[in-house]
Amino acid sequence: MKKLLISLSSVFVPFSVSLSVVACNNNETSGQTTTDNPKEPENPSNPQTPSEPNNPGTNTNPGSNPNNPQTPTEPENPVVPENPSEPEGWSKNKLLIGYWYDWGGNYQIKINFNEIDDSYNVINLSFLYAQTANAMPIFQPSNPTEVKNGIKYLHSKNKKVLISMGGQTGEGMRFNENQKSDLKQTISNVVKEYDLDGIDLDWEGSCLADRTSQKVTSEALIEIKNEWAKQNKHFFISMAPELPYLKESTEASGNSYIPFFKQLDKYYDWINPQCYNGWAYGPYVDQEEATELGLGYGSVITNDDYANRGIFYYLMTKYLTTKKSNLNGFYLIDPNKFVLGASTNEPAGRGAAYEGAINKFYELTKQNNINIRGLMTWALNYDGYDGPIENAGQTTWKKWSFAKWFRDTFAK
Repeated sequence: MKKLLISLSSVFVPFSVSLSVVACNNNETSGQTTTDNPKEPENPSNPQTPSEPNNPGTNTNPGSNPNNPQTPTEPENPVVPENPSEPEGWSKNKLLIGYWYDWGGNYQIKINFNEIDDSYNVINLSFLYAQTANAMPIFQPSNPTEVKNGIKYLHSKNKKVLISMGGQTGEGMRFNENQKSDLKQTISNVVKEYDLDGIDLDWEGSCLADRTSQKVTSEALIEIKNEWAKQNKHFFISMAPELPYLKESTEASGNSYIPFFKQLDKYYDWINPQCYNGWAYGPYVDQEEATELGLGYGSVITNDDYANRGIFYYLMTKYLTTKKSNLNGFYLIDPNKFVLGASTNEPAGRGAAYEGAINKFYELTKQNNINIRGLMTWALNYDGYDGPIENAGQTTWKKWSFAKWFRDTFAK
């Protein structure tokens, strides 16, 4: 999703693409390079899977990982926690989720925790990351005391604060079978030190082809959640997958989120897919939606299509939550656990939100009785910016615009 962390020091260098990547020049996506929309599939009944995003620093291929082939293994049947449901009231809350980090860049500012728009009820801290395979992940904010005090403030406002694990540095998220205890302890230590409410999995790249690592991580999180439940506490688990990793065809081999979904079934609280990033990606249009929206059957609506971005959000949501699309083959997610992720504005990532797109998306989901959980954005740092956005061909960005669009639509 997000930003590239280049050392174990507190120096951060940013990047994007989609469960969450950021690009160069301090933007979450790969600059402003345009990508031609894919051609219509030669055989709409069996379209080819779009290619993997070309992310700086990650040489990934959703179809295979020849350097580290992994045979998928069936997860062990997990023990359902004693208290798997969210705290009273929270399961009905509409969510507005924003990512926070303490590095800067163009068209964004460092947001103090007491400045965050009150509509945001979940804040994901970026990032808990492992720089190399088989190393334990670390969280190194530049000012830990400031972060801890900020979390106390957010808790006083009844907000939930999660640690986001992965980001563009997700290549290092590789843990072997002997590391479950260490990983569990590492996550627990960070959560305890910062008084966090849970974890957001923002894995990206070829680490998602490592089925052993996924299984070990899932088991560690299940154990943590069960232990919290025994203390009548709720440990939140969310995921921020990039769109190519949501195809059912990826489960057998290659980069996939499907193992996480299945292993953490009944344990995760919501999924916020990244419907943004620096490449043209989008669903093929089924006949029903082609007729409904006046589109060509088998055509592709991508996140690069600015005029149809609201339709892009709608199609991705429908095909990921309520309609099994043979043209697309996405894994279906309970709409009550689905949060659509959009970059805040164009500099934050192509596929970005704007008022007309959010309104159109809301109208279409309402008309089709698709009730999702809310919206997510990369990032709070962009939504807190107020001023001209010169390289996006737009006039002025208003501070907390994304939060306002949420209040006017899905928060109702």
